[in-house]
Amino acid sequence: MTDESALLADLKKRKPGAAEKAVYLHHGFLITMVRPLVGDDLANDVVQNTWIKALGAIDSFEGRSQFRTWLARIALNEAKGLLRKHQREVSLDSAEASVESPIANRFKESGGWQAPLHTWHHETPDALLTEAELQECINKHLHKLPEAQRGVVMLREMGGLGFEEIAAELGLSEGNIRVLLHRARQTMHAMLNHFEEEGTC
Repeated sequence: MTDESALLADLKKRKPGAAEKAVYLHHGFLITMVRPLVGDDLANDVVQNTWIKALGAIDSFEGRSQFRTWLARIALNEAKGLLRKHQREVSLDSAEASVESPIANRFKESGGWQAPLHTWHHETPDALLTEAELQECINKHLHKLPEAQRGVVMLREMGGLGFEEIAAELGLSEGNIRVLLHRARQTMHAMLNHFEEEGTC
C-alpha cells in the first residue's frame, strides 16, 4: 500500500491525525494554486472551504486521479464563483504578435537542447546556495507573470490538470490555454537561460 493510499484509508476511517497530515501535505500547494486566481485575501477562504468539502466527501473519492488533483478540482469549484465575476476571454485578435522565444536557438527542431544546461550538484555550499537562489528566482518571476498566464501555469504544472479541464474551469478556449501556457513558459525559459549564463536573477 502506497503512502497516499494509506493516508486515504485513514481519512475514510476518520483516523485521528489523518486530516492534519493531509492538510500538512497539501495545504500549501492549494494556497499557491488558487492565489493567482482569487488573490491573497480570498485564497485562505477558498482553501478552507476546499478542506471542509473534501473531507466531507472523502468517501466518494475513488482514486481515479491523484488525491492532490482531486483537491485541486474542488478548490477550482470553490473559486469558480469568484472567477465568473472576472472572467473574460483572452482576446488573441488584439494580442501582440507572438515574439520568438529569446532562447529559440537553444533548441533543435525536435525540441531537444542544442547545448544542454549545466548539471548542478550539491557537493559544496556554493552549489546549495545556487539552487536556493534559483528557486527564489523562479518564484519571483512566476509571480511577475500576467495573472492569466500565472493561473494556467499553476493549474497545469502544479495541479496536474489537462488542457480541456483547465479551459472548462476558467471559461477560456483550449487554444487560449495553450497560448497562455506557451507564453508563460517562454518567459520562464528566458529567465532560466539568463540564470544559467549570468548566475543572476
